[in-house]
Amino acid sequence: MYSIRDRLLWTFCIALLVAGVAATYMTFISARGEVDRFLDTELQQIALSLSAHTDGDLPEMKSTGTDEQHIVIQLRDTVTGRTHLSSKLSTPFPEPTIKGFTNIRHEGQTWRIFSLTDRNLSIITAQPVDVRVRLAFSSALHILQPLVLLLPFLVVAVWLLVGQGLASLNRTAKIVSTRSSTSLEPLPVNSLPVEVKQLVLALNDLLAKLEQSLETQKRFASDAAHELRTPLTALKLQVQLAERAKTDESRQKAFSRLHAGIDRATGLVQQLLVIARLDPDAHKKPFVTVNLEEVLKSVVDELTVLAQQKNIALESISSPLCVDGMENALKLLITNLTDNAIRYTQEGGRIRLTVRSEDEWAVIEVCDNGPGIAPQERERVFDRFYRALGTKAQGHGLGLAIVKRIVEIHHGSIAVDDGLDNTGTTMRIKLPMHTPSR
Repeated sequence: MYSIRDRLLWTFCIALLVAGVAATYMTFISARGEVDRFLDTELQQIALSLSAHTDGDLPEMKSTGTDEQHIVIQLRDTVTGRTHLSSKLSTPFPEPTIKGFTNIRHEGQTWRIFSLTDRNLSIITAQPVDVRVRLAFSSALHILQPLVLLLPFLVVAVWLLVGQGLASLNRTAKIVSTRSSTSLEPLPVNSLPVEVKQLVLALNDLLAKLEQSLETQKRFASDAAHELRTPLTALKLQVQLAERAKTDESRQKAFSRLHAGIDRATGLVQQLLVIARLDPDAHKKPFVTVNLEEVLKSVVDELTVLAQQKNIALESISSPLCVDGMENALKLLITNLTDNAIRYTQEGGRIRLTVRSEDEWAVIEVCDNGPGIAPQERERVFDRFYRALGTKAQGHGLGLAIVKRIVEIHHGSIAVDDGLDNTGTTMRIKLPMHTPSR
């Protein structure tokens, strides 16, 4: 675990140190170049001045330049070989092979010399290179001195700015730490920096999703408890009736009702589990390409026998359309709609299942000529556990709630309209058609 403040401060100090070293080096190189150009000009001017004021004879030598510059002058008569030096050296400079500026090694030092020959007089002006380095370093130090004095103030300023920048994070963390586990209100975003604001907005979005998920769980637990209470009570009564039965016939009848009640409770639990699986983050599950025509044929094959028991004509009209989705969920969607239609359609009725295209949508329709749904109830039929008044068919009011959730997961829409022969019901689902990847 690390501190953002410490990391920023250390990073800044290291970056400042590296920048300081680089600036020092570049300043020294620049100062060295300027010093070299200035002193080279001075060496050349001294040599030219001596050449102009001598008539070929060796003049009396005097010190030239300051002690700090340590300039040495050597005059040599090329005829007699006599040599005069302005400084005490153990040996004179050797005669350079190249006239003008050059560097030579002499008496353990590197010298920068300028040489020229005027008639029978050789003139050499020289200066130690380390003197030039010392002068360049001193110049660079004078240039960098204000920056060095400014460094402590920069460090303090950065420390204050980093602390001020992280204060909003600390305030937000303090607000979160003082929240109770049931408090899911959005965090305040006023007066926050852009970076911190993005983080808080993401947290608020997560809190909203969490609140929605918790609300869904609470509603599910409440609804499940409410709906399971009745069948469980009925099962208990059926058991008591079976225990009190005095004849085999009455006992058999009680057991038959008990089995039917168990089947109803089992179906309710299964539908509740389907709802629970479809609720949280179901849209994040991987989608595959699903052929709706094949799914429709599979549902018709499974439910034809159930329709025949009520002498209901079950027909299908389909075309090979594909959507991106979860195949099992889409099959459950069509199965629930068809099962509902069979339950509520009278004997001798008709049910038609259709899969067709409409622009960029795949349309699934389940139409019947049953009693239909009143217009004022067509929105409420998708609520959990809702059943229209006067309904005599067995059910728990969860089938259409499951259908609606599956449609939402697949980014589609569902609508209720009149059915066949201007009676009954049409359930119309629109899903985005599969788009082949290029």
